[in-house]
Amino acid sequence: MSRRERFFAAVDLKQPDTVPITDLGLDSPIIEAITGESLSTFSLVAGSGDNPWAAAVESRIALGKACLKLGFDGVPIISDYALCSRDYKPRILSGTRFIDEWGRILDMRKDTRTTWWVNGTVETEEDMNYYVPPDPEAEGMYEMAEKAVNSLKGKDTAVVCQGHAGWHMAFQVRGGIDKLVIDMYRRPEATKKFMKKIAETCQGMVKIMIEAGAEVAFITDDYADCHSPLMNLKQFREFEIPNIRRIVALAEKNGVPVLKHSDGNIYPILDDMVDVGIRGIHPVEPGAMDLGDVKERYGSRVCILGNVDCRFVLPFGTEEEVRQDVRRCIDAAAKNGGYILTSSNSLHANCKVENIRTMVDEARKYGKYL
Repeated sequence: MSRRERFFAAVDLKQPDTVPITDLGLDSPIIEAITGESLSTFSLVAGSGDNPWAAAVESRIALGKACLKLGFDGVPIISDYALCSRDYKPRILSGTRFIDEWGRILDMRKDTRTTWWVNGTVETEEDMNYYVPPDPEAEGMYEMAEKAVNSLKGKDTAVVCQGHAGWHMAFQVRGGIDKLVIDMYRRPEATKKFMKKIAETCQGMVKIMIEAGAEVAFITDDYADCHSPLMNLKQFREFEIPNIRRIVALAEKNGVPVLKHSDGNIYPILDDMVDVGIRGIHPVEPGAMDLGDVKERYGSRVCILGNVDCRFVLPFGTEEEVRQDVRRCIDAAAKNGGYILTSSNSLHANCKVENIRTMVDEARKYGKYL
């Protein structure tokens, strides 16, 4: 099978020739090590610098090259984290901190070569009422998505975009999960209007990425820690499920499957996500959920993606420990197809490149279907 055929066979709950491989993303140090190219920015988020738009395009195309060199069957080539208007200029606060187009306060840390979210600019209910999110139709948004997607033209891979349904960007703009959850209790109507504005922008960005040629939509809002979801089921159904449903409807209208990411223990809300039509669940975080159990309970309805440990094994493990963890995942979830191997979150800057290569190698050897 071709890589693209292999990827879509698994999404369609079929058994391909071997277990497909992809990931949620690669940090810049990993991209540079794999491609041998130096990036002008270490941020895959639309960041600072003289021309953040051009730097974002460069980094996404380089990410695609790295994924192809690793032999991935699906490439997460463009993300709403990267999308920005051509005239976007960050508002520098101090040192490495800046405010982006969303109104998030970010920190480009040179020591970790990663951009971290640290706060938001919406502090009051009045701020919520007057908040204006980025415009998906702004000059440069579609062009960036198109340039990134076109870099994979003629390549044997599934073209994946990453977006959000609403929750993730909302709590970051608001300055914290705790603040947004309290808003849901104390000012539900204002919070709905605030989140609706953000969700509509998220949907608009997914729309332009699909129109640019993305074939799979990976929706990556995080809803849980290792113990439980960060909002209760009632809140999830009231404030977020409608946003996921709209993303699914938008994608399905264009023949694009929606894969859903969330770290943590999402058992209490997983039925609701599956019921609104997602086609895959990622990453079934080790220690929070059980990969084999999720496969048994949901594998007839959605593709399972995960979950080679990127907390300990990929950053610190030996070659044999990596191979063992890959085999653990394949043994737990690959039977009869409907499974895609990924890390348990992303290939972040602390992962060893040699361990990433070992992960791919072992998956190709051990993941063959007889």
